[in-house]
Amino acid sequence: MKRLLLLAALLALISAATAAAANTPAKYRNTMNGICRAYTPKLKDAEDTMARATNSQRHAMFESALRRYLHLSLSQNHQLEAVRVPAKLTKQMRPVLKLLRKIDPHLYLALKLHRAGDLKSTRSQLKTINKISIPLNGRLDAAGLIDCGSNQQ
Repeated sequence: MKRLLLLAALLALISAATAAAANTPAKYRNTMNGICRAYTPKLKDAEDTMARATNSQRHAMFESALRRYLHLSLSQNHQLEAVRVPAKLTKQMRPVLKLLRKIDPHLYLALKLHRAGDLKSTRSQLKTINKISIPLNGRLDAAGLIDCGSNQQ
């Protein structure tokens, strides 16, 4: 619980800094792509660790990497959602941010269920996340957020 509170406080500080930084479409795209570029290697590392753990049948290693992946995904989404959208991009970004906000509760629930050891429900949440996020990469790419879309795939 302390970690979640610490994470929330950290996200609030980062959110305040990024909200003021992105007042033009170009700055907004740079800020958003920068956030995604920072998370991409961490997410890829967690994915690679899960793949290695699956191949070597190391369940504890897989579970740890999955928790890290879910946590990183949730943190990244919160940072992306916190950046203020310039008026010129509002129409284009509204469906993207709506999808991110729709995914967040499922990420949180998957993380919570995984920590509780309920793997069946965690898998169910991950399937739901996959269904919801199908159009996300295309929409992010169309908005000029390639580092958040296809480059992070």
